[in-house]
Amino acid sequence: MYTKIQLGKDLKEQLLENKSAKYIGGWAYFIYTKHMLEIDLSLRELLLALGTMELRPEFEHTHEELSEIANRLIAGEDVKL
Repeated sequence: MYTKIQLGKDLKEQLLENKSAKYIGGWAYFIYTKHMLEIDLSLRELLLALGTMELRPEFEHTHEELSEIANRLIAGEDVKL
């Protein structure tokens, strides 16, 4: 089962590799499609919200915002965007 803690760790890895917000948006949508049958509704909604970053610049989050999201996920918190 893919968890929010694992998502937070994976997101941190993307940030450490200095991936763009647009790239992370596509990555988040890939994670959603790969794990959609095993994740809960709140994680689905978060992944879809992050996925919108690849669509338009106004949907993008800064690396600082994404890092805070990752930290909260690793801490086991629910994150809503």
